[in-house]
Amino acid sequence: MMPPVSRDTALLLDIDGTLLDMARSPERVIVPVDLLRALDRLARDLSGALAFVSGRSLVSIDKLFAPLRPAAIGAHGGEIRSAGGRVLRAPPVPESVRDIFVRLSRSTPGLLLEDKGVGLALHYRLAPEAKPMLTAAMEENASLFEDEKVHIQYGKAVIDARPFGVDKGSAVARLARQKPFAGRTILFGGDDTTDLDVFRVLPRLGGHGFSVGRRFPGADHVFASPRLVRQWLVQLAETGVGAS
Repeated sequence: MMPPVSRDTALLLDIDGTLLDMARSPERVIVPVDLLRALDRLARDLSGALAFVSGRSLVSIDKLFAPLRPAAIGAHGGEIRSAGGRVLRAPPVPESVRDIFVRLSRSTPGLLLEDKGVGLALHYRLAPEAKPMLTAAMEENASLFEDEKVHIQYGKAVIDARPFGVDKGSAVARLARQKPFAGRTILFGGDDTTDLDVFRVLPRLGGHGFSVGRRFPGADHVFASPRLVRQWLVQLAETGVGAS
């Protein structure tokens, strides 16, 4: 069952695959105008307790949702922006790891390397036949990744590299201690394996969550698609969040 949203809720939302339909490349996603308006209204109704939790960089997030600029977690937790605008960034992955990802991105047409500053993402949505080669390359370099303290994670047609200790769950726990999120009931929505870290910390934070496309452990509700998530948010903005 979907938990109710009140003025004491903190709404934390993944972007790609949760709010927005997946596209052939990250730059091709579309943000519907009614969604942007709904998010702006909800951010005001929740006194600023709305945040994006994404694998995208903060620069990419802000470009997508301009002029909206709420609190946000970018690069899978490598960047954390408070509601007041203060940004914390983890150190970037080492050049040795970057070199491997650059070389792999040039090995097959259709591979796309996304440089997030803190981390890297190698997208193979346009070259699915490259997945076995990429997986083998990750395994061959496992020792180097461990020595460089870099975590490799597989998502939907993407392989991410980020520093050890950087994940969405840890970042959400940190944001939850800050104003205006502190003392509120967190409601998080996500759709991919990188969101599992958030679902794991929700019980400790007293929060709730919904997943998209499939049920994740700890999810209270499942939306079949991002379109239905958007419909819910638009309706919520139109009717207004309930009193606590």
